[in-house]
Amino acid sequence: MLLAAIILGIIYKKMLKWEVGATISKKQALLPIGLGVLSTILAFAVTLAIGYGLTVEGYSLNDIQDQFLKAFVSAFLRAGLTEEFAKLLMILWAICILKPKNVYEYALIGGATGFGFTLLEEMVYGESIMTLFRLTDVAMHMSMGIIMGKYLGLGKYNRENGLLYKSSYVIALAVPVLIHTIYDALTVYNPVIAAVGMDDESMAFWIIMGLIVILCAFVFQIVIIKGMKREAPRLSEMLLTR
Repeated sequence: MLLAAIILGIIYKKMLKWEVGATISKKQALLPIGLGVLSTILAFAVTLAIGYGLTVEGYSLNDIQDQFLKAFVSAFLRAGLTEEFAKLLMILWAICILKPKNVYEYALIGGATGFGFTLLEEMVYGESIMTLFRLTDVAMHMSMGIIMGKYLGLGKYNRENGLLYKSSYVIALAVPVLIHTIYDALTVYNPVIAAVGMDDESMAFWIIMGLIVILCAFVFQIVIIKGMKREAPRLSEMLLTR
């Protein structure tokens, strides 16, 4: 958690400086991080509620025979949907409180919320030295939060200027959920982990797929964060009414 805080803190400090023509207060910088921490707790509660509801209705993930489908559904219900939905609620709450001035500040709120989510999550998962490998994807939640915040801001900007905006709101949630689900399906819930009696060829395939998605996630984080720097002037000029 401490390493995650240092790495993401350095990145976040740089993102704050990239805004053009405006600065934000300490409250606007720190509040979304705190709400991000709360979103971790909310995501856990929502996951439990969904699990309980499915159990009461007689559904079980063990009923799914196809291993990849089982991994995908597990990742969707336990992480992709629940965690991104929880972050979305906290981002919207932060927006209501802080009333950001431009689209870049929306993206900042999203990134900060992902920052906060990561801190508590890393503390929970920090059980052994092996969890240091999680540092390869330490900025994933921040990156997906940036996407979420940015497209929420673009949706508001487009609506205020008479442009098409509904697709931006759809992207704000759908893209992070999809990316998160695919990533977890091939890592945390990779079929090779739970499969019994899997042949060597299938095992090798799923291990390779897991390594590929980890590499893609590493590149994805760099692309999103560099994109923030590149787009900062344009997004900062997209002013919003309060």
